[in-house]
Amino acid sequence: MLEDSINNELHTQIQYCLLEKLTESEQRYRKLVENLREIVFECDRRGCLTFVNHAWTETLGYPVVDVTGKRLQDFIVSGDNESLHLALQNQSNCKLELRFLHQSGNILWLELAIRLSHNQKLSGSLINVTERKQAAALLKQTNEELEARVKQRTSELIQTNQELTVTLQELQQTQGQLIQNEKMSSLGQLVAGIAHEINNPVNFIHGNLAHVRNYTQNLLGLIAIYQHHYPNPVHEVQAEAEAIELKFIQDDLSKVIASMEKGSYRIREIVHSLRNFSRLDEAEIKTIDIHEGLDSTLVILAHRLRTSAEKPAIHIIKDYASLPEVECYAGLLNQVFMNILANAIDVLEAAAEKQTPDERATNPGQITLQTSLIDEQWVKIQISDNGAGMSPEIQCRIFDPFFTTKPIGKGTGMGMSISHQIVTERHKGKLECFSAPEKGTEFMIQIPLKFAQTVP
Repeated sequence: MLEDSINNELHTQIQYCLLEKLTESEQRYRKLVENLREIVFECDRRGCLTFVNHAWTETLGYPVVDVTGKRLQDFIVSGDNESLHLALQNQSNCKLELRFLHQSGNILWLELAIRLSHNQKLSGSLINVTERKQAAALLKQTNEELEARVKQRTSELIQTNQELTVTLQELQQTQGQLIQNEKMSSLGQLVAGIAHEINNPVNFIHGNLAHVRNYTQNLLGLIAIYQHHYPNPVHEVQAEAEAIELKFIQDDLSKVIASMEKGSYRIREIVHSLRNFSRLDEAEIKTIDIHEGLDSTLVILAHRLRTSAEKPAIHIIKDYASLPEVECYAGLLNQVFMNILANAIDVLEAAAEKQTPDERATNPGQITLQTSLIDEQWVKIQISDNGAGMSPEIQCRIFDPFFTTKPIGKGTGMGMSISHQIVTERHKGKLECFSAPEKGTEFMIQIPLKFAQTVP
């Protein structure tokens, strides 16, 4: 009995000592927790707070006495409640960043750490990470703004580069046009000078040929009278008549004079065509005959159309309608005709080089010129050839500046580009190309009769 009494007393003292130590330990823990800068809390399984330290008040502004018993979710911004709700349901350790509502109405970002304690209560801590979140948000905003600026600057640089590219192309095109216009202007001046120098002596010769014909007919008539009245002249006269072949001269002289008249008339036609073509350097709008411009251009290119030892002749077919005169830049329009016809001749010459003599005979090179009137307001000029034609890839680029299918040194790639500009921009008309491989090529020009007309 004494031993049991001693044991009970000892056991009671041990429990008392343990409880005393535990109380001291809990007090030290509480004191330590109360002095922490981070919020420490406990809550039950429903999320109701059973304990919070003073850091709660320092951080969120709510007095501790007003917080105990309330749910943790009540202090969290509604949009973040779902994350906490799932964590409480799982009753597992987790770490979340949630938005808490300060007593003043401000919103703070707190890092929430929850762990399941030994007594099935949930305990956790809250650390203020508002500055970190704000810094991260500011950094993100700064990066986004920087990225936006970089994109904007890149876009501006790309746009500037594109504008510079377009400007460079326009400068190159303008330079090419100026060179081409200067060449054509020089050609016009040269042709005009030659035509002027030839015109005066040709007119003098042509005008005197009529008198020569009359004089010749009179002399031949006089000789015929002498032969009628003196059929048997003296030996010396008869010998001289036989020496100079008087009979042949009497028969041939009128033919020679007729041939000279025909030749001088042809020279006058050529000079007239040269003078028309020399309008290339004229900038004024004039009223002209379109057919005259086409024919003048053909005269200039006549040496390339005739047959020679190196190439066969190119046949010209004209199908001209009855047209009124047209208001236009005569010289510029002649330049368009020259470019299109010269290209057609180049194509036909290239095709002829690949043909056999039999193929040339059965399918000779041919250029067709057709004109017509559209709605009594527009003139249409069609220039077509029976050459090799173009592929769709070439056809879609035919009016691009500096595009050429000719070898280096043979073409600048500006002729058709300038022609397109002359027709569409200067005359407010249309210039279109229709072609297919082995089907030939046709260029169709449409310009208004009156310069102020709009495109049909």
